[in-house]
Amino acid sequence: MEYDLRAVYVPQSGLFLDDEGREFFVTAVEFWEHATVVSLCWKRRPMAGQGSPPLVATDEHDRVLGVKRIWNVGARSIQHFEPISTSARALTVLIARKTGTQELFSCRTPPEKKDVTK
Repeated sequence: MEYDLRAVYVPQSGLFLDDEGREFFVTAVEFWEHATVVSLCWKRRPMAGQGSPPLVATDEHDRVLGVKRIWNVGARSIQHFEPISTSARALTVLIARKTGTQELFSCRTPPEKKDVTK
């Protein structure tokens, strides 16, 4: 099955910290028709069983995108969320902390695809 990639966003932000003080950076946000994908990389080699930071993705109306799957391979973590609505104009990525959520960054979403058959 093939899916269309709608857009890719590369955050300009620097390093982020999880609740354990481990540093990571987000390498890309991919807007696919079937999923919104956030890819990140740990600055230091992760410990066995470290997992990934608990990210939350929302649209501009604070609608939370459900987590579909998380892949952790070496220093990389790839988190698949539900696709963001084509009518949404912004995506916010947050980290769930012991004290609540904290915004990491926001970005604009790709414009709706025009139907070229009409």
